[in-house]
Amino acid sequence: MSLSKSLNQITESGFNKMPHSIAKVISDGIEELKTGNLASNTLKVGEAIPDIPLIVSETGKKTSLRDFISNDFLILNFYRGGWCPYCNLELRAYDQLKDQFERASTNIVSISAELPEYAQSTTTRNKLSHPVLTDLNGTLSKKIGIYFHLNKDLQREYSNFGINLSELHGNDENGLLVPATFVIDRDMNIVWAHVEENYMTRAEPTVILNELVNLKVIQE
Repeated sequence: MSLSKSLNQITESGFNKMPHSIAKVISDGIEELKTGNLASNTLKVGEAIPDIPLIVSETGKKTSLRDFISNDFLILNFYRGGWCPYCNLELRAYDQLKDQFERASTNIVSISAELPEYAQSTTTRNKLSHPVLTDLNGTLSKKIGIYFHLNKDLQREYSNFGINLSELHGNDENGLLVPATFVIDRDMNIVWAHVEENYMTRAEPTVILNELVNLKVIQE
């Protein structure tokens, strides 16, 4: 089953069955991001990803994205957090294609603003074999343009869901990053990008794989 179909099943069983008042707050929050043109103001293909230090969830040590560029390309999969069922499905979908991505000379890292201990819990729970990194205080995400602050209504509903972002992120910013996927080359230039204000929709990993195969052919 494709990632899109799996995500739609979550929407049908979860979001579509929420009380109208809660669903409206979430929908309004998504529309607020779209109206603010968040996706159109992010870094684009041809621009470089800044090499801001991240933290390896498994060891708690700082690292550079360059340390993970051992092939021609590196996928940066930005996810909201391990509490998000959509994100967990997406993380597993990328991991299942890890060998195929490597045959296309591509590595994968997943990145969130969650503190290393929570990111590591996500790794363990989903049995992930690719690196999961912490973007502390969303520093890299802010530079890219995919970080936003929750409005008061969203803060209330997230709290009601038991999602304590202050605890998960180690700060009181009430910020999140929107789901986004960037493919960068050895020079850290973006060669493919997908940014999505609607967290219920994600880039299909198989589509990215096909794009990478084409890019590899062009390079050769």
